[in-house]
Amino acid sequence: MDKALEQDIIKTSKFLHYNIEQAVNAMLSDSDITAAQSHVLMFIMGSGEDVRASQIHRQLHISRATVSGLMKKLRAKGYVTIEGCENDERQKKITATEKARQHTEEIKGCMSRIEDIAFEDFTDEELETLHRLIRKMAGNLDNIKNTQINF
Repeated sequence: MDKALEQDIIKTSKFLHYNIEQAVNAMLSDSDITAAQSHVLMFIMGSGEDVRASQIHRQLHISRATVSGLMKKLRAKGYVTIEGCENDERQKKITATEKARQHTEEIKGCMSRIEDIAFEDFTDEELETLHRLIRKMAGNLDNIKNTQINF
């Protein structure tokens, strides 16, 4: 395998992630919400029910510490409320506020614009191939959790 090509693919994926995050941050700056916060907020809004931090951690593949920090910021900005659960006080119920609902379309529009720009001039076949290959790569990396790797 071509190690230089593999390294460039990883480097490019980091570049893509960084540029998408910066674009979202710029587009949502008037709403005082970051890309990471908007991603979590859209997950909460899309769940249709009260959400727990552990669900965000598992579903969005972000650390518990990061979830905690994001929740504190979203609560301080008035986008979510956080309450103890009736059955288990250790669990916190996270609910989107009216302010969050008011910004949903803005966030969706921002993401749609970025997707349009990122995938401009891609054919359906190219998108399907890219999707298949990225999912294959993600599956390979997901296997790391189940394997002992010696560095």
